[in-house]
Amino acid sequence: MAESDLIRVKEDLATIKRAAGLELPFGREEIWADLALAAGGVVAAAWASLPHGLPAQWGMVPIILIVIVYLVRMRTRYRGSTGRSPGRRREYSAGLIGMVLVGGLAVVYRLWASNLGISLIVAGSAALFILSLSMLLPVLRDRGRMPDVGIAIPLVLCGLAIPLVPISHWVLMGIAFAVGGVAAALLTAHQLRGCLADHAAD
Repeated sequence: MAESDLIRVKEDLATIKRAAGLELPFGREEIWADLALAAGGVVAAAWASLPHGLPAQWGMVPIILIVIVYLVRMRTRYRGSTGRSPGRRREYSAGLIGMVLVGGLAVVYRLWASNLGISLIVAGSAALFILSLSMLLPVLRDRGRMPDVGIAIPLVLCGLAIPLVPISHWVLMGIAFAVGGVAAALLTAHQLRGCLADHAAD
């Protein structure tokens, strides 16, 4: 059997396992990544709260770096030549591609809002709200994505709160990531325990 055929068979098996709920699209390393994201949220909120005179948005840099480094590291770890889980490899590849697309569209959206004279606070909070809601859609068709709820809900609430609460929106976003990171880590740990229990029962 050719190597391409073996890769195709592995990918088909991974798809079947995912559909049957036998393989989750994450592992224990996801817990540490979520906790790192929570720590980044604390840093972002603290940075935006301190009177240092530097741009408040710089506090979001650790969060961005954590996400990029994690996705690149895991995509490298699960590259095709390693023969590891094709399902998880696709998850990390999709995450990297999604980040690039969202980043590009965010620039276009910001320019569009500026040209129309729309408040960037309102436009940004609306975009955050809609983007966070879209994170919940995969959960509806794949119970293995339940940890996404942990990060999505705080971000949805943050999008709603930004125009209404008289607090820096960077502080609110930092708090949302801090709460969401912890919630996602707890949900991930819960699902991993459940998966291990199911395998032990079998």
